[in-house]
Amino acid sequence: MPCPTRSQHPLCRFSLAFLAVAVTTSLALTALPARASSPAAWEDQTRDVIAQCTDASQFTDAEPAGAPVLFDDEAGTTALLLKGHYPQQHMNGRAGQELCLYLRASQEVFIAPADKLTAGADALPDAPADTADDANGDANGDASSDTSDNASQASTGDAAP
Repeated sequence: MPCPTRSQHPLCRFSLAFLAVAVTTSLALTALPARASSPAAWEDQTRDVIAQCTDASQFTDAEPAGAPVLFDDEAGTTALLLKGHYPQQHMNGRAGQELCLYLRASQEVFIAPADKLTAGADALPDAPADTADDANGDANGDASSDTSDNASQASTGDAAP
């Protein structure tokens, strides 16, 4: 029922007053500063991730192979690469890796073998030495030789993905 004037109906006065309070409260709540986690809270979480992941690992000597990787809050996951030695007799104490996914909301962990992952900066490929030269032509000033080869491959569908 529409309220032609505020004084005609008690419900109209209540509705407007309620609306004013709701808007004011909403604005006040959105104006509050966001609270960031303290450094101590991050350290506690890191210790918890490491403890839970090493406990869940099949390696008896499991230890982190690097620092935990935090995904954004939408994913809510922290990843940790573990290293250790396989305890099974047939593995003869071979070194291995596992990837631990820690779900922050539920504090659950999931472990998967990760021997195919490489760890460390030394595992990253080096950039080709001629990359800068190719962008501006090679050392002899001939920029067309590679370009024509790539164009012919692209037109025949033989180009690598």
